[in-house]
Amino acid sequence: MSLNELRVPTHATAAEVLCSDGRVFIGRIFVPEASSHHSGPMRTDEWFNEGTCFFAFLPDDAKSIVILNKEQVAVLTVPAALDPISIEQQVVAPQRRVVVELSSRRVEGHVLIEMPLGHRRVLDVLNFGDPFLIVRAEDRWHLVRKSLITRVVEIEEA
Repeated sequence: MSLNELRVPTHATAAEVLCSDGRVFIGRIFVPEASSHHSGPMRTDEWFNEGTCFFAFLPDDAKSIVILNKEQVAVLTVPAALDPISIEQQVVAPQRRVVVELSSRRVEGHVLIEMPLGHRRVLDVLNFGDPFLIVRAEDRWHLVRKSLITRVVEIEEA
């Protein structure tokens, strides 16, 4: 068996990584082509919330991949997912408009409240187990490390 046979097929996705120390990297991440939880490709948010500690990143200004530590990522920004699962979730799950503040960044968008009845507050989503909160803006998603969030303000929709 060759090493190529052991590789997990992936697709490159444009990404901006804001690290907890303030550094910003622009480049590509590599998301697995298949999900073990549903048919079709794995979504960036489910891949990034998995338990692995490190991920491959190809900076736009480099020719070789670097390995980044997820624990040091404050915000990962990627193009909005347009897969049918995401669209279906957005139709079914209630949404709340929020502003999320970290010491070095502020992101605004919608948070899906995919929680059981009786636990459908932004607070419930923040206290749920995933390490990253997904804030969906019109054309991009921000995956924000919950442990670095200083404040969340819910914005009333008109």
